[in-house]
Formats: sequence, structure tokens, C-alpha cells
Amino acid sequence: MLTERKDSLPAVDLFLSNQDKNKLSQALNTISNRYTQELAPHQLADEAAKKIIQNIDSCLLSKIVEYWRTKKPPYLLFKNFISTYNLPPTPTNDITPEESGWRTQAAALLGLLKLTGYACASFQDEMGGRLCHMVMPAENSEKSFLRSTKKLNFHTEVVNGYFKEEKPDIGDPLSPESLGLICLRNPDKIPTTILSLKNILKQLPQNIIQTLMDKNYYAQSQSSFDRQIIIDNVSVLIQLSNGSIGIRYSNSKLIGKTAIAQNALDTLHKLLNDSPDTLFLTLSPGDALIINNRNCLHGRSAISDSAKFNGNDRWLVRIYGYTEETIPFMKKKENMEHVMLLNR
Repeated sequence: MLTERKDSLPAVDLFLSNQDKNKLSQALNTISNRYTQELAPHQLADEAAKKIIQNIDSCLLSKIVEYWRTKKPPYLLFKNFISTYNLPPTPTNDITPEESGWRTQAAALLGLLKLTGYACASFQDEMGGRLCHMVMPAENSEKSFLRSTKKLNFHTEVVNGYFKEEKPDIGDPLSPESLGLICLRNPDKIPTTILSLKNILKQLPQNIIQTLMDKNYYAQSQSSFDRQIIIDNVSVLIQLSNGSIGIRYSNSKLIGKTAIAQNALDTLHKLLNDSPDTLFLTLSPGDALIINNRNCLHGRSAISDSAKFNGNDRWLVRIYGYTEETIPFMKKKENMEHVMLLNR
């Protein structure tokens, strides 16, 4: 079953039948424990992609390929993608669970990223280089609790990363072209918020757009990074190699260097906060979401009131995805080539 939105948000929605979901889950389960995600994720992604190709309908596969070919839709949502049986308790301390019960779902996400044209990568300076980020309420520190439970305003991932179009030096921080999320638990139906850049650009005055394209901003690390990394003299809006406009954005980590630059950013802030085009996607266990980190902003409703730390809290796994054109700019860790080392 497939539906494709016909409005101004040309997203792709896919749905897998229970029978096909169980078949795919069994196939992925045979390989998920043969590779360690944090040591050999590219091999696992290759094997997982093959299993997905072999076990889903050709119509669904063609839509995934089309998403890969165009790279223009803001997101791809795959409902009922993978089974979530035998999961370990939701972690509460920002640590990857030792149990293997979540690995099949992570393998499924790696395979889907591969099929949509993205290679996985992580930063040595973010969560110690961990590839699979556990997105759940954390109680190991006040900082972790605040970061993991507060409302997340619209943002793009790694706002302090360069785009390939900006011709970064090898070893500079790189913004991922996409991020993948797979839902393991969501008992309180906390939505992921989505907003297409296309809808925002239509409402911005031309002079504001031009100011946001000027390199009069600097960007700081998001709170998940282990240290502060700043990039300077960058723009908010960027002309991409495919002719479209991309965005880097954070409500708090992106700052204008002049009054005019900050005023334009404040105009964008207000437009995002008040946008009637916001979509609320409530991910169910087994759903996968691929977000285009160039033309789609995302956020999250607050979960501080619903966090119970009883093993059943909301739990997603997040992985960054990069195109093959961006990979040459990476400085890679020896024997772990998916981990990026930074010069600054």
C-alpha cells in the first residue's frame, strides 16, 4: 500500500503489511547479530539493504528508489516497517543497551538509509563516536534529562556542520544530508514535528531570504556534542548543487553577526513557531522515518511529564546519513571509517 502527498509537501508514505513485515524481520534477524553496528555498519547496511530488496513489494521498492534518485522530498515515512518483539527495556542513561534485542531494528534503519542513497557516519566528538543514538528520556544527569525531555523547536541536525557546497576542508564538521529514525516504543504517542522548507520560503520576503543567504552567521554545537565546536561566517540558507535552496537552522545555536542578520533570523524564528504547515507525525513501534536534512526541519513535543524511567518510555534510534559526494571531505578514524575526526 502506498500514498504520495499531492499538496505542497511531496513526501513519500509507505506501508508494509504485517505478513511482509514479519518476513522482513526474520530475514534481518539472521544478519543483525553477525555485525556490530559500531564496528562494521557499512557491511551491515549492505546486507540489510539486500534483505529489504528481497522481501518487500516491487512497487514499494520503486518508490524508495525514486526517493533516492530525486533527493527532493522532505521525508520518507515507512509505516509498519519492522517488528519490535523482544526489545530490552528502554535505556535511561544515554548508554547503548548491551542486549541485542534492538539490533534488528537498527539494521533495518541502516538498510533503508542505504537504499535511499545515504552512508551512515558519526562524530568522535558526539557521544564518543557512537553511530546509533538512543533517543529517549535520560536521567543520568541534569543536562541529559533536560536535553532528552524538553520540547525541541524546529531545527536541522548538526547546525554547526558545513554543506559540501561550501567546500569545507577535510576534517571540518559536516552536516548530514539526512537522518534516519526508527521507533521502538512510543506509549504516549509523542509526535515528531515536521516542516518543509518549501512552505517557509513561500512566506519569507525576498529581502529576508537574501539576508539569510549572506555569510553573516556563526553556529555552535548542539547539546549532544561532547565539546563546543563553532563554525563562523556561514549562511542560514544555501544554494544547493541541485539548484534548490537548503537550510541550516537552530532556534538557539545559530546567531547573526550583525543586527540586520539577526533581525532576518528572528523573522524566520517567528515564522517557524507560528507555521500552520507543521505536520505532527506520531511514530508507532516499527515505523521508520528518513528526514531530508537539507529541506526539512524537525522537532519534538515535550516528554518531561510522561517520562517514567520504568523501561517502557519512548525510544527511537537515530542515525546520520551522508551522500557519496560528501564522504571525501571526511577525516576518518583508523579502523572505524564511519567515525569522523575533526580538526578543530
